[in-house]
Amino acid sequence: MSSYDGSDSPATDSSLQEAPPEGSGPDFGTIKKSFEDCVANLQPYVDQCRDNYETRYAIWNGQSSDGRKHSREGSKIDPTPWDGASDLRVFLTDEAINAKVAMQCMAFRRANIVAIPVEGNDLKRAKTVSGFMRWLVQTQIPEIDREVELLANYVYEKGIGITGQFWEVVKEKTLATITLDQLQQQFPTMDVLMIIQIPDTAASMAAIFEEVYQCSNRKAKKMISELLATQETTVPVVGRERSRPVVRAFNLDENLFIPHFATDLETAPAIYRVQYFTAEQLRAFVLNEDWDEEWVEAAITTCRGRMLTIIPSEYTKTGSRAFSFLQTEFSTLIGVVYAYQRLSDEDGVPGVYLTIFHPDLPPDVSHMGYAKYGLLGYAHGKYPFVLHRREFLSRRLHDSRGIPEPGKPIQDQIKVHKDSRVDAASLAVLPPMVYPVGRPPGRWGAGARVPERRPGEYHFMDRPMPDNITENSEALLRDDFNQYNSFSSKGGDAQFALIKNQFETDKFMSSWAKAFGQIWSLYQQYGSEQVYFRVVGLRQLEPIEFNKGDQGEEFDFILSFRVDSMDTDASFQRLEQIAKIVATANRDGIVDYSEWLQVMIEAVDPTIAERILIPKEVGQEKAVKEIQDTLAKVYAGQDHDIKEGTPPEVGMSTIQNYIQSDPTVQARMQNKEDPFGMRIEKLMKQLEFQVTQQNNAQIGRMGA
Repeated sequence: MSSYDGSDSPATDSSLQEAPPEGSGPDFGTIKKSFEDCVANLQPYVDQCRDNYETRYAIWNGQSSDGRKHSREGSKIDPTPWDGASDLRVFLTDEAINAKVAMQCMAFRRANIVAIPVEGNDLKRAKTVSGFMRWLVQTQIPEIDREVELLANYVYEKGIGITGQFWEVVKEKTLATITLDQLQQQFPTMDVLMIIQIPDTAASMAAIFEEVYQCSNRKAKKMISELLATQETTVPVVGRERSRPVVRAFNLDENLFIPHFATDLETAPAIYRVQYFTAEQLRAFVLNEDWDEEWVEAAITTCRGRMLTIIPSEYTKTGSRAFSFLQTEFSTLIGVVYAYQRLSDEDGVPGVYLTIFHPDLPPDVSHMGYAKYGLLGYAHGKYPFVLHRREFLSRRLHDSRGIPEPGKPIQDQIKVHKDSRVDAASLAVLPPMVYPVGRPPGRWGAGARVPERRPGEYHFMDRPMPDNITENSEALLRDDFNQYNSFSSKGGDAQFALIKNQFETDKFMSSWAKAFGQIWSLYQQYGSEQVYFRVVGLRQLEPIEFNKGDQGEEFDFILSFRVDSMDTDASFQRLEQIAKIVATANRDGIVDYSEWLQVMIEAVDPTIAERILIPKEVGQEKAVKEIQDTLAKVYAGQDHDIKEGTPPEVGMSTIQNYIQSDPTVQARMQNKEDPFGMRIEKLMKQLEFQVTQQNNAQIGRMGA
């Protein structure tokens, strides 16, 4: 079972479940204590995460960069077996985590996304929503690939990870150039040039600039000076607003803290998110997210460089892989706690409330003790987080292991085997030397001349004989590790390993499906009413118009990926089976052959499919146009053949429509002396021959 341990007693402060009366804010002492208690009770889980980190990156006390054991000044114990012996770093669990992370990142990029309507059966709308969500997540969410990789690392190293789904509105100021002529047009009732030339009236114009452009008096006076000198000036203005969904990955020992007794996210009384910002970022939140300006300035003045928890965070983690962060580097950052609480108001109506505060910044005369407080406001009514868990050992949320926890004993044993072989090789190259007491040789090595009185006075001691047992033992240990973690192994069952990998991938995809549900809800609430998008992975000539629909429109999202699809041989075997079924059972014509062609080519190489495939409608229009051009040339008396690759069904229907819709063409077809009819018949026969070839190919595959 997991090494996680902790008290089962829940928080007893009932005020955590009651929202403050309307018009007032949260009690600072209560929310500070609940946050600190939550972090303190999670210390056993945090300790296990630290052990996992050190196991993955092969970190231990007294480690040397040269891979050797060295005696330390003041140490009472000499290195074993000797000073300078091997002390290799073995990255067995790190290799396994990297492989699993690569598998899940690949699965996320290639996953099939299907939207299923919760109510109704509008399949066309569902297909459009599926394509839109793929486009939205892969192209409009910043750094999505980074966050997926971070999440996979958290899941396999620590056993659990969280993604947060938020909606971000960003307003940034840009520098705009304003000319004197533009100002005159903006203020047509004034003579702007005359006003700014007179000192008394120039002061009034500076006040107007302050109000219109929201700038300081100093900046307004500088604008007037520049206008007088060059007839133009610059002023910062609020640029185009960016409104978009944001996804962030969090771990549960540094970034996000959930009470230790929680069994799932939605029943947790509170979730605490810890983040550090620069002063510039905090001031931007005043403009973009309506933070209290007085609180922000107080936090910048008094809270810079203060740690929010007793846990070594990612900014001050010591004993890291090859570097360590100094406290002085952290001194420019200001910590912020986002407290998400599920509270009930005076009428008993529950909701998710957000309080942004700093534990060391209580209220005073200038601010209320928090940067922002109120209902979160997301229409889905849930915490903006989704749990991604590697395994379920119990109902408690933190009770899940990463790969390093069960893998550490085997990694340590393999390290012993590797060190022993290096030490044995050292003894083989230079065994201990024996010489008479008090008479060490002046020189020892290749070509050295050492005089002796009696034979054998100077000699090497017998070295250990080569030991093949350690190599076999190490191979067995590695094989056991691979089998346990569903990698290829000599003694393992390949089919069972595939089942385990598919099980892990399905779990990863199902948790992402929940995240997609929150992203869709946020887009419905805050997104544009109408947007144009192109289908990701298909060269779409014309963008698709998407309307976000009614606010209450709900979809369940399913993400699926077959792990064995990365095996080319297995993929082709499945495609052959499907091809046989399609060839014999598609009696009602329900198979979309354009989609089937795309699936077959993507199985070989998705990048090639993206380059050579065009949308079905575009392809049919192109084929019809080419047939019509050929018919026009035939009508003019030229002899032409059907272009290679023309869809025969499209070609025959186009020719038939051409003949039936024009009486002149029909008359020429009936005139046996006119070669026009023979040329048309030749085209039809060429198309019929293509159909026969396709049928023969299917019959050949079926053997009947």
